[in-house]
Amino acid sequence: MPKIIPDLAPRILLTAAKAFETKGFEGTDMKSLAAELGISVGTLYNYYASKPELFLAVSLLWKEELGIKMIARLDKKDSPQAKLREILLMLYENMEAFTGIWKEFMRSGARFEPQSAVGQRFKKDNDQLNSRIQDLFREVWKNHPNAQPLIDDPEDRLAQLMVGSIMQLVMNGNEDREANRAFVLNWIDFVAPIH
Repeated sequence: MPKIIPDLAPRILLTAAKAFETKGFEGTDMKSLAAELGISVGTLYNYYASKPELFLAVSLLWKEELGIKMIARLDKKDSPQAKLREILLMLYENMEAFTGIWKEFMRSGARFEPQSAVGQRFKKDNDQLNSRIQDLFREVWKNHPNAQPLIDDPEDRLAQLMVGSIMQLVMNGNEDREANRAFVLNWIDFVAPIH
């Protein structure tokens, strides 16, 4: 039975997150991570069977933290417009704060086994979040004359499109963070106007 070291799991994730963000997926190796943590490579592999699994676990960690904040916001009593506005802004701010990890996730995402436990969890969390965002759009846009096909979509593609748009802006937008934030705030005013 492998030796379990107390508090090692969160240290692995924090150390790996820093390495992936600064060195990239390709530049990060399990041997260097193990050395930095003061453990053997075998011990590291006892926790994560491969580098892609470790990277997906890091991605899942910050995504779970964001999800918890977003679900808490969605569960508050407030207008659908206010919820949608804040959720879209939270997404933008999170992606802006973790741009390096988001970029690595986007570049490396195709390497992960979708059937793995972590991959399945990531997909489930994504699907739930998209469903909640789509529900907000249904409420906010219910009286819009052209919105019905978008808000009634069973695949929640409107929510996926909105999240993807924010991600693309952060990944490929200009370096002027203030201008990007101003653009996002104007965009939020457009998609979730306050009446």
